[in-house]
Amino acid sequence: MILITEKPIETAKLLEQAQSPEAGAVVLFLGTTRQITDGRETACLKYEAYPSMATKELERLEEEARQRWPLTACLIAHRLGTVPLGEASVAIVVASAHRREAFAAGEWLIDTLKVRVPIWKQEQWADGETEWVHPTPTPPLAVSQPLTDPQGRIHTNLRISVTDRCNIRCFYCMPAEKVTFRPREELLTFEEIEQFVRIAATLGINRVRLTGGEPLVRSELPKLVSRLAGIPGIEDLALTTNGLLLAEQATDLKSAGLNRLNISLDTLDEKIFQEISRRPGLDQVLKGIFAAKQAGFEKIRLNAIAIRGLTEHEIVPLALFARKHDLELRFIEFMPLDADHAWKEEKVLSGESMRRILEKAIGPLEPVQRNDPSQPAVDYQFADGKGRIGFINPVSEPFCDKCNRLRLTAEGQVQNCLFSSEGWDARALLRGNATDADLCQLVRDCVAAKQPAHGIGEVDFQQPPRAMYQIGG
Repeated sequence: MILITEKPIETAKLLEQAQSPEAGAVVLFLGTTRQITDGRETACLKYEAYPSMATKELERLEEEARQRWPLTACLIAHRLGTVPLGEASVAIVVASAHRREAFAAGEWLIDTLKVRVPIWKQEQWADGETEWVHPTPTPPLAVSQPLTDPQGRIHTNLRISVTDRCNIRCFYCMPAEKVTFRPREELLTFEEIEQFVRIAATLGINRVRLTGGEPLVRSELPKLVSRLAGIPGIEDLALTTNGLLLAEQATDLKSAGLNRLNISLDTLDEKIFQEISRRPGLDQVLKGIFAAKQAGFEKIRLNAIAIRGLTEHEIVPLALFARKHDLELRFIEFMPLDADHAWKEEKVLSGESMRRILEKAIGPLEPVQRNDPSQPAVDYQFADGKGRIGFINPVSEPFCDKCNRLRLTAEGQVQNCLFSSEGWDARALLRGNATDADLCQLVRDCVAAKQPAHGIGEVDFQQPPRAMYQIGG
């Protein structure tokens, strides 16, 4: 329970609410206005907040505490306005079967509240002076320098795989049937992902994309979205999905704070869909697209993998579909990241050849100025103003020189390139006794080891041992 009030906090009622037959220990933590602070005499304290913002963050803290400890009750009350000497400004009541868990949860809540919840405290001193002392104006870890690799590329973009599992078996990503997924205990928890992103944000990461496998098969994903959306410094939070489960989750994802969606749609033909994905489901993907529009997502992008000998006839129908429904469309060249290692360069349908197909069938395409030099797509818009098309050409026109992306795999390996065979083990640090500074150094080490390019087409290029679903898109 969360309570933000301008009235005195009634602790007796909070304690009464926390009582239950399962509660072996009920612990009350109080923050009160003290008369002497750092040797100076205090007259009173004054608290100000945007109640809706503060309530949202307090709800996150309550939820996180319940996930960390088996609590039977968790109540947080914070008083706004003027708090006289000796009266409580914050009260936290936690109950658990065991006192150790109750004390640990309460201590964590009251300490974390001071850092994360947007409630401003003003000291009103007895001599008439006032001073704002909370929250602190700088993050716990100040950014000493951006994440710059040896080629001078500054990294601000993080892609997070939340699972290696998927509900289809696209041949450009996964093996046909015999798939060994990682046990759940090997995957990063939501708390560990949030901790990593909070630290990454202090290093200049400001854009996050959730991927898989298929991210929507991860249970309660909107809860993770809500956690990440509240991290200071994260300006853009997106998700890539195959769309099969989107219809039932779109509204919750939007409410949780997700900004943008990329939805995989390689074809509008069910037969071709099944040839690619080895599963039925085109209608469900289309339902997911329309549900996302209904939920209020304004930035929906369709991603289509282009494969010579298979998808040439899908290019124009997809473009017409995107034009009709005011969706952005991007074609992606087939990359050597398939689990069966069946990729061949002759199967690559280049962005340039697709552009010629579209112009012949629909009309001229005009280049669109890049607002973000690091974006992987070369964008065009139709001359008649109806529709925007992008081409991601990692094989025919590599864009490695502008890459600003890092990846965090589902089991906690940090990778600096899709085609890297090396990973930096963040999970070991997150589950050990490592400090935030240790995690910062791991990320910097990963960036410092980034190669100039992925090497596709070079004589010594070797396809990475891990397939796309094991890395994250």
